[in-house]
Amino acid sequence: MLAKLQERYGLTSFTLKVIGIILMVSDHIHQMFAYVGAPEWMTMVGRVVAPIFLFLAAEGFHYTHSRIGYMRNLLIGFWITSVMEVILQTQLPNEHVVLMNAIFGTLFLGVMVMWIWDGWKHPIANKKAFAWSMLGIIYLIGSTALMAVMLSFAATGNVLPMRIYMVAVPNLMNIEGGVVFLLLALIFHIFREKRAVALLLYSAFSLWMLFQSAQHGYSDIQWFMIFAVPLLALYNGKQGRKDKWFFYIFYPSHLAVLYIISTVFFNK
Repeated sequence: MLAKLQERYGLTSFTLKVIGIILMVSDHIHQMFAYVGAPEWMTMVGRVVAPIFLFLAAEGFHYTHSRIGYMRNLLIGFWITSVMEVILQTQLPNEHVVLMNAIFGTLFLGVMVMWIWDGWKHPIANKKAFAWSMLGIIYLIGSTALMAVMLSFAATGNVLPMRIYMVAVPNLMNIEGGVVFLLLALIFHIFREKRAVALLLYSAFSLWMLFQSAQHGYSDIQWFMIFAVPLLALYNGKQGRKDKWFFYIFYPSHLAVLYIISTVFFNK
């Protein structure tokens, strides 16, 4: 049944990426213009965006010719976006909008946990992969612990080290989604060949978030990410049109444009 739907209505990775970008723009329009009345539904539909890109990251990790190159590009994307956000908020302050959009950091660490998982599957047979996975674990623990140290410095009034560190080093405390999104990335990777299982676990987690949100008056809308399920189910495993650098350029660019418009024309 699903195979027939994929054959007839299948989505390529390019199509999924375009859908994700459109919904991401909607979410960020709400982020930048909520203070002047942007409707809530614009951010609700955006809850599916991160899962879509985590899913595509798992696909990219599988197909890439260079895992190091893949992670390098994500890290550079994180640096460019982070520096841009600092410059914008310093030169054009807007008390209504906080720029802390770090999806590249999430994808960077997401790919890292995939690599860690692969290294632990056969630690004796593949010692090189195991060594890389150990380095990844050390990085995750060390970078997050050092972030906690930076926060303690900031509590004493010395905020500069923390600001520099947040721009330079993606860690569990300064990425979008934190540990939760990294677990989703790992699920998409582990069950890549068993997508039904991955989507079942994903759906169960989304419904758990709905239950938790119901306990607090449905104030948390992250459970809307469940609506990514039909999109991910229709992925047909094909790449579609190639656009290696488009997202790396578009992501920081659209954030800058929306923030500038929000600040210059609406922040009175």
